[in-house]
Amino acid sequence: MYDVAVIGGGPGGATCAALCAAAGRRVLILERSRFPREKVCGDCLNPIAWNVLERLGVVAEILNEPHVKLRGVRFVGVDGRSVRIALPASEKPELGITRSRLDAVLLRRARDLGAEIHEGIALTHASKGASHWQLQSDSGCYCARQLVAADGRNSTVCRTLGLLKPFPPDDRVGTQTHFDAPPGLDAEVALHFLPQGYMGLAPVGSGIANLCLVSRTRELKALKKRAMRDFGMAEDQQWRSISPLSRTPLPAVLENLWLVGDAAHVVEPFTGEGIAYAIRSGALCAEALLEDKPNRYLLSHKALYRGRLWVNRLAKAACLFPSLGTAMVAGGQIFPGFLTMLTRKVVRS
Repeated sequence: MYDVAVIGGGPGGATCAALCAAAGRRVLILERSRFPREKVCGDCLNPIAWNVLERLGVVAEILNEPHVKLRGVRFVGVDGRSVRIALPASEKPELGITRSRLDAVLLRRARDLGAEIHEGIALTHASKGASHWQLQSDSGCYCARQLVAADGRNSTVCRTLGLLKPFPPDDRVGTQTHFDAPPGLDAEVALHFLPQGYMGLAPVGSGIANLCLVSRTRELKALKKRAMRDFGMAEDQQWRSISPLSRTPLPAVLENLWLVGDAAHVVEPFTGEGIAYAIRSGALCAEALLEDKPNRYLLSHKALYRGRLWVNRLAKAACLFPSLGTAMVAGGQIFPGFLTMLTRKVVRS
């Protein structure tokens, strides 16, 4: 019998598990992948996560991994016009770092603090008994008093419990790849608004760049073809995809069930906030769980997202209507204060 079972070993799950294990709880992590592994993500670590990373004691280890300290964001319209906004200089900057490196550091920390980690094991069913959860996997059964769902926007926990809502058949799709950084790529994120959607480019260390594409499903092929031509990629370039990019928000906590990261509240994967949301919600969940105060998590989780999801709605609108993104760039050339405010809202709120 475990005190806490965490489904998903990504940033949110590893953070929650690490803090619970550090407090003396018997903690289990079930992770269907084997680390290190990549995820569809913008690979940008937002500064709002640094305080939690300091509590976990992993800052030095993260900074020892290949990474890039990002200094700016460049917005590029459909017509080619662009505006560059400098990121605030700080000892806790925005980082470009691959998920394979970041997530491995966090999962190791959870293990070092006492969490029991089973990799390569997929949850198949979860059921709630009178006093505990019974978890079935493809390698056996487990029992836990508290269950933390940290398994992403297509959460198996939420699906097996009937919590996921249907999504539109023509929702947007995100796809991502890593490739040799093109010549002249500076320490900045470039966001291109294109007729088919939008494209994000960022350096992530070791001479590698992260390229993300977002579009409607029917337009993805044309967008990918353009990106491969622009960056000289081979036909066999490996891509990772994820869909849907939208989900109906779910309560952050139900009876002995705690939702962390995208399992509760899906955010756009390429706005630079998703990893930080996962880490911070994982920490908030652990704090409330350890004190058995679910209402505290409901309130703190709501406060975490309050006033920030408009950035995600704006990113979605700019993808569906590229002319809107181009208008933002044009307006930013005349009134750069708007894009400055937008950028700093993302990296500092």
